[in-house]
Amino acid sequence: MTVAALLGLLSCRPAREEALMDRLQTLSSMAELGTVEYKVKKIIKADDAVWYKYGDRKILFSCTAYLKAGIDMREFSESDVTVDNAGGITVTLPKAKLLTFNMPADEIRQELSIVNGLRFDFTPEEKQQLLAQGQQAIADEVAGMGILDDAEANARHLFTALLAQLGYENITINFR
Repeated sequence: MTVAALLGLLSCRPAREEALMDRLQTLSSMAELGTVEYKVKKIIKADDAVWYKYGDRKILFSCTAYLKAGIDMREFSESDVTVDNAGGITVTLPKAKLLTFNMPADEIRQELSIVNGLRFDFTPEEKQQLLAQGQQAIADEVAGMGILDDAEANARHLFTALLAQLGYENITINFR
């Protein structure tokens, strides 16, 4: 046997580790691993009654936002995987985050507008500003909705199933 062939045999990883690295490389090449999607309905209202102006001015919008959360696999590397001699494996994934936020214009409806007295209607710019505030309010409420917890739980299930399929029994999935 030649020296090159011997070195090649010594440097080979076991087949299971090779398959593991292939699968993890495939997942990390996806950039984003979306594990949960929420559909959120929101009511946005404004009432700018002020004492120095005569009349009321109120507006109410209903809108739908689509949120996708998951793991940014660009932050994942081979060093985040530890395999022990007893056949156990530990994978440390990046914390889940909001990957996409979409509030389609065709799902925004002005439900109510009351303008009376000496008041002017809401301008398009004011309406846009109110919708932007509503969008920010939804984004601020993401942590309280549990979407990030659900995304991590789904990622944990996905990676556990993947690793079990490769023959690993003691599987630990952590998030940093």
